[in-house]
Amino acid sequence: MKVQVLFAAALTSAAAFAAPLPLEAARPAVCAECVKTNMQRLAGDELRGRGCGTEDEHAAAHFVADTLKRYGAAPGIGPDNYLMPVRLSTPTAASPPSLEFVSGATHVTLAQGRDMAAMEPPPSLQAPFIRLTDAKAATDAVKGKLVVYDSPIYDASGMQALLKAGAVAVVVPVSDEIRGHWDDISTRPPGRTQIDGIERGVRNSGVVIFAKADAMAALRKLPEGEATLSAPQGPPRERTTYAVLGVLRGAAPDADHHAILLSAHYDHLGVRGGVIYHGANDDASGTAAVLEFARILGQGGKPKRAVYFALWGCEEEGGLAARAFLAHPPMMTNDISANIEFEMIGVDDPKHPGFMMMTGWERSNLGPTLAAHGAKIVADPYPEQNFFQRSDNYALAQKGVVAQTVSAWPIPPTYHDPSDDLAHVDLNLMDRVIGSMVAPVTWLANSSFTPSWNPGQKP
Repeated sequence: MKVQVLFAAALTSAAAFAAPLPLEAARPAVCAECVKTNMQRLAGDELRGRGCGTEDEHAAAHFVADTLKRYGAAPGIGPDNYLMPVRLSTPTAASPPSLEFVSGATHVTLAQGRDMAAMEPPPSLQAPFIRLTDAKAATDAVKGKLVVYDSPIYDASGMQALLKAGAVAVVVPVSDEIRGHWDDISTRPPGRTQIDGIERGVRNSGVVIFAKADAMAALRKLPEGEATLSAPQGPPRERTTYAVLGVLRGAAPDADHHAILLSAHYDHLGVRGGVIYHGANDDASGTAAVLEFARILGQGGKPKRAVYFALWGCEEEGGLAARAFLAHPPMMTNDISANIEFEMIGVDDPKHPGFMMMTGWERSNLGPTLAAHGAKIVADPYPEQNFFQRSDNYALAQKGVVAQTVSAWPIPPTYHDPSDDLAHVDLNLMDRVIGSMVAPVTWLANSSFTPSWNPGQKP
């Protein structure tokens, strides 16, 4: 009932923006066999999960580029090239980080992975430690100290308040979400990957350290004392990823100044512990959708507007290819009228079965307008997860472009799990939701409608 009311409201609100096309209007059919074939290639064993910067990811990038060419999209990176190489440099750990607490004759040592997960730790850090159960005590008392924040519940805002108040590090009990992805989080690099050609970012102030229950119990017994964090670094890991871009040139004289960008990320987590993380739903499904739109739109005459098809590498490590692309784009970003990102459209969400959600629905008039033209999309039912900021669309939105992501179920049981394989993707669902977007996307590519941010909602 709630989903039906939400969808009805979306249709009502969209009426102010554009008159809907008749639902019986002719539209090109989705090629189910094409979608299936592309999914099998991207999420099959051969590409081994398309890990960031690996040869498997490179093979996926070339497959995507070849498919765009075969479907009639012209090269988008220069006159003869679909691929934009992005060079990466990632810090490595010479040995696992450790955190030692000393209080008189008592020592407690936490090891990365076994007891804790220190996020982007510096090579070394030493400071007095104190324990707090209330973040409101974040006064000058925490400045320059390591704070063991022993909150009864996971309190992200309290943790940030302590760091803002000058704590050099905050140890917090691990949340259920972090615990569910412990192996992934505890083995992340000891610093941010740097992208060649982009100014190096400033290291976050303060270190967040997630501690398991046994470690927190041991720390509760300690009086205050000194803490030493050691995280020696090895030589950086040098890699390359790719942004892939194809384009259908528009027929209008100003086609390139009102372009549409359809995007997804083609990478996933690769091989971990000898196990392939296939990433069928995340995000071979979105990549297959963008490729299918390229095939469909490339069948007819030229659209009025230019339509770009962008597939990003290394999204799973921080949207790296998308960030590099936007730092040196082959087009002016203010010439992009809208960006629709496709992410995880292969598993049905019980909160809105048969429909996709759009992140940041309330921020612009894009979602309601597409819904009025037949798209099976509704508002994001998970606003507390901040999904609008968690995909490649966000970097473009920060540049002023109305850029939003559509997804079926963003938190399925298969998320970042080896079970995210072809057997756990609903290809029929994908065909239906892609099909519902064909007429709206075709209309958008041939209309003069320019989406806009709602008042006060621009990032």
